[in-house]
Amino acid sequence: MSIRAGITRRQVVGGGLTIAAAAGLTGLSGCGDLFGGEKGGAPGSGQVLESLPDYGVPAPTAYLRSNWSRDPYALCSYSCMPPGPPGPAARQLLREPVADRLLFAGEATSSANPAMVHGALESGWRAADTVEEFAPAGASVTVVGAGAAGLACSRQLIDAGFDVTVIEARNRVGGRVWSESIAGVPAEMGASWIHGVKGNPLTSFAESSGVERIPFEYETFFPDPAQRAEGGRGVRQLNASLDYFDWESGNAVTTPLSYLLPVRRTPGLEWAINSEISQEYGADPAGLSVFATDEGDFLRGGDALLAGSYQQMIVDSTLNAGSSGEVPVELETVVSEVRYGGGGVEVLDTKGGVTRSDFAVITVPIGVLQNGSIRFRPGLPARTMEGIGGLGLGLLDKLWLAFDEVFWDEDAEMIAWIDPERPGLWAEWVNGYRAFGAPVLLAFNGGSEAWRVAGADDRTVVESGMKALGGMYG
Repeated sequence: MSIRAGITRRQVVGGGLTIAAAAGLTGLSGCGDLFGGEKGGAPGSGQVLESLPDYGVPAPTAYLRSNWSRDPYALCSYSCMPPGPPGPAARQLLREPVADRLLFAGEATSSANPAMVHGALESGWRAADTVEEFAPAGASVTVVGAGAAGLACSRQLIDAGFDVTVIEARNRVGGRVWSESIAGVPAEMGASWIHGVKGNPLTSFAESSGVERIPFEYETFFPDPAQRAEGGRGVRQLNASLDYFDWESGNAVTTPLSYLLPVRRTPGLEWAINSEISQEYGADPAGLSVFATDEGDFLRGGDALLAGSYQQMIVDSTLNAGSSGEVPVELETVVSEVRYGGGGVEVLDTKGGVTRSDFAVITVPIGVLQNGSIRFRPGLPARTMEGIGGLGLGLLDKLWLAFDEVFWDEDAEMIAWIDPERPGLWAEWVNGYRAFGAPVLLAFNGGSEAWRVAGADDRTVVESGMKALGGMYG
């Protein structure tokens, strides 16, 4: 058996989950780097917050909700690795140049750091390196998407003397890095953490932008002692199940992660699976290969929560940085078709515009590529399509709630809840009071729970979250 069995990105990076007041209980832990989505409600949305049921705790004064799967320019939070072929080769196939005219970039193309912002940045730099290798000096390049990958690629190409046009469907830059504010503190709708601060380009970005980094250990506190014991047993059972896999003789690429887990599951095990797997990879064990738990390079040095705008940090370090001025971005321009051939590339948008260039770099999320909302003429090669179809769509959504006062355990870093009916629902909460000094809570749903919640309206979602808080502190 391999020592890799039972270890996820977070355990290697941040040391793993610790259940407070339960000495010796350690395990994996929770959330991928790229997540968030279309804002479900502005802070203080009256119709949603008025006349909420009484759950025995103070009512919220404001909320923010992400809903990435309903965002037409994302359709997921980040990529994940399902069981079956082509496995990890999917990311390699996706980043292969097409007809020496098209390149794809984004976290989905990163074998080293998938689902991570620094993976997206590095993919953008890699795509720029490739363009510089085979394109003549001063050639024109269209970059589709102004997320982390698109901005990183564009910045490098512009500084290298290329004629770059960036096309972005949204009315803002940053993609799945998106910062809002609630109760006077930063509310990240997408990425919140730097995962592995040593050797991570985001660490340099934060330093140069003056964004405070808060060391984060993922210490989890259960308000209910009985649930704390149940959760501890679940973590131990999960780790023992994952240790069962023989990495030397088993096929980690084709074996579903669910194969290693018991069919009959206690509430504590269901909670552990959601916390450690579904919120880490955005998918449940049946939708992940065993290899998914070993994917990536795993930077060390611990994790850091940002106490400032993640989005502005990325913008400052790409869009506004460099020796050649600001990166030009055409906002609210939705690409409908990409035509490519020996004469160059034409990018058509829904407003009837056509952007012509010598080369193009496509950085849209894997959900958009799988959805087919961007047509390619001629159709993409079979190898590229195999890469696109070989990846899964991970989903992790957030609910921010603000209050007039703190009624929870103010010293807890994270707060855990095992719902009696659905143990994976609202399983983990970040204590914004400890992190930011404001009476704010941040809750997550991942995998199938996130897909279920995505279809509910804002009021239903807020009520569901408040019911969980009532179960913990009512």
